[in-house]
Formats: sequence, structure tokens, C-alpha cells
Amino acid sequence: MRRQRTLQHMMPSTPGSTARRHDLDWLRILATYLLFPYHVAKTFDDVPIYHVKNAELSPGLDFFTAFIHQWHMPLFFVLAGWSVYASLTRRGAASFLKERVRRVLVPFVAGALLLCPFLKYAELCSGLSITATGAAPLVGRYDETFLQFLPTFYTRVDRFTWSHLWFLLYLFTFTLLYTPLFARLIRRPGRWLAGASVARLYLPLLPLVVIQTTLRFRWPGVQNLYDDWANLTYYSLFFILGFVLARWPAWEEIIDREWKRAGVIGLAAVTAMLAGWHARGGIVWPVEPTWPSVASALPLQVLSALAGYCLVIAILGVARRSLSFTSPARDYLAESSLPVYVLHQLAIVLLGYFIVQLHVGIAAKFTLLLATAVPITMLVYHCLVRPIPLARALLGMVASA
Repeated sequence: MRRQRTLQHMMPSTPGSTARRHDLDWLRILATYLLFPYHVAKTFDDVPIYHVKNAELSPGLDFFTAFIHQWHMPLFFVLAGWSVYASLTRRGAASFLKERVRRVLVPFVAGALLLCPFLKYAELCSGLSITATGAAPLVGRYDETFLQFLPTFYTRVDRFTWSHLWFLLYLFTFTLLYTPLFARLIRRPGRWLAGASVARLYLPLLPLVVIQTTLRFRWPGVQNLYDDWANLTYYSLFFILGFVLARWPAWEEIIDREWKRAGVIGLAAVTAMLAGWHARGGIVWPVEPTWPSVASALPLQVLSALAGYCLVIAILGVARRSLSFTSPARDYLAESSLPVYVLHQLAIVLLGYFIVQLHVGIAAKFTLLLATAVPITMLVYHCLVRPIPLARALLGMVASA
């Protein structure tokens, strides 16, 4: 019987289902709403790239945000790649690309042009400047009014930001790049990809490790699109992985058997990685990497690839077993995911700008910022986005019935 199952996994599988998956919806919801504590923590962690920073920083929060970072965006791209299969199968390539323009490109453009000026202004007023090449403190006091600043946001590269909306831009870029490949894989059996096995499940680790130990030292993580080969290649692999999992369901059977082992490997890897960074004195990326600094960081980069991939596999396995149900809450939250993704940063940064000026500790500020940003974002979504057709369209939602 075991041999028969193995032979079945090695044979080309039937095409994947295009039915809606409740477990994937829940994962998308949880990943989206996890952005609230993650970006609130970025206000207080030691890593300098965030729009508003508290005067007192917490190295401990570096490890919280670094843990989430290993698997959070990879999971987003896996889920995005997974959704491509059903949409492309139902619509065909031309209609699929039109739908992606409406659902991905329009929210990116609307968010970048209408919301991001407020993020950049708060950033400058905080004495920071995050550009396409990194972050640096401003020299001298910034004293422009918002109306004086606003025209420069659209005319000066150093004043422009797409902030967290980089995900939508990269997702649209991947869509343009890989739709011809995906359309071909839908039409053809793809025998090698369809041959699911435990050994092949872990094969993507090879290119992921190569990226993290080579490209990542040259392109550490500023998502500027035009000069960001580490992120482009790294997240491409997760995007393609999501499509493959949807196209050939046999891979899910392998994940169902393997998710516990993957979870143990992932947790062990991320623990060892964070312990390694702690031993080095904190998560501080060298501005100009030298051979000794690169060599000493190589094992940590191997662990980061191992942690990211294996934790995503484990999360998919847990979700399939535990989150395959629906409810009215799921329907509401699933529809809110994209608008909340676009909106949440505005509440955190604008509220954070004032909260970091309070004379209380980090724990109190963190709690206050999280407790105010979540309800304000949801209030804006529920009252100003969900019922208004124009707002729905700008934030990528389908027209209300």
C-alpha cells in the first residue's frame, strides 16, 4: 500500500481545483492583520528603516520583527501565486491581466499617490529620510508645512515613497513576468513539476540559499524594484511555488505528510539564526560588507532561507488541517484584507508620530499605538471604503451587489 501511494505521488496529477479555499482565505486574513503588531513594533525596533521611530529603541523587538520577516512576506507571495491558478484558469490570460490591473495596480497607484504623501511627511518631520538606497537622519530641522512639501512628493525622487505598497508593485511585476509561463503550465502536464515527493519538496531550498548567501549581500532589502535583485528573485520563487501547489494538488498531500518535520526544521533554524545575530550584538547589516563580515554572516543567511521556506510549508499544512471552514466573520475579513493592507500603515505612522512623543515607556506606547491603529483603520474601512463604490474601486475591491 505504501509503495502504491508513492507511485501515485510520482505520476502527473490531475489539474488543481479552482474552488475557493477557506484555509487560504484565513491565512491571507491572518497575514494581513499581523501587519498591525509587526509595523507597530517597527516603530520601536533597532532597524532604522521605518517612517517614524521612537527615541528609545528596543533591540528585543528586532528579534520579534525578524522572526515574522522570515516567513511573512514569503507566505503572502505563495498565497498570491496560488490565487493566480484559479483566476487564470477561469478567465484566460487577457482577462486575467485586466483583472490584475484592477485588483493590484490600481490600489498601488491610488495608495502611492493619495496616502503615501502623509507617510513621507511624517517621516521627514521625524528627522528621517528613507530613499531608494536606504535610510539616513536629516541634517538639521525639517520645517516645511505639508502644503509646501506636497508638490515635492510628486516631483522629487528623494521625497517619493511607495512604502509598504511595494508588495503590490512586485506582485504586479511578477504577474506580467510569469503569466505566459503559468498559462503554458495550465495547458501542458508539466511532468517534472507534477512528480510530487518529499525530496523534491525541499529542492527550492537550494536556490533560496544561493540567493541569501550571494545576492542578499549586494541587495540587502530596499524594495526599489529597479535595483533589488535579491528580493525580486527570492520572492519570485515563493510566487511560483504558490502556483505549482495550486496547479498540482499532489504537492499538498506531500505537505500534509511533511508539515510537522518542516515546522521543527523551520523553528530550529530561526532560533539558531536569531541566536547567531544576538551573539553578534544585534541585527545590524554591515553598510559596506567585507569578506570577514560576509563569511561570518553566511551561516545566518543559510538559516534564514531554511527558516523562511520550512515555516511557510508548516503554516500551509496547519492551515489545511485547521482552517478549512467558513463563517460570516471570514467573509467580512476576507473582503477587507486588501483595503486594510493599503490603509493600515497610515494609521500606524500618523498616530505613531504623536505617540512616540509621549513621556511613557516603550510597552505603554506599543500598547497604545496598537490599540488605536486597529480600530481607526477598521472604522475607516467600514464607513468610508466598504459602502462607497469609488473607494472600493480605488482599493481593488469588487463592486458591491
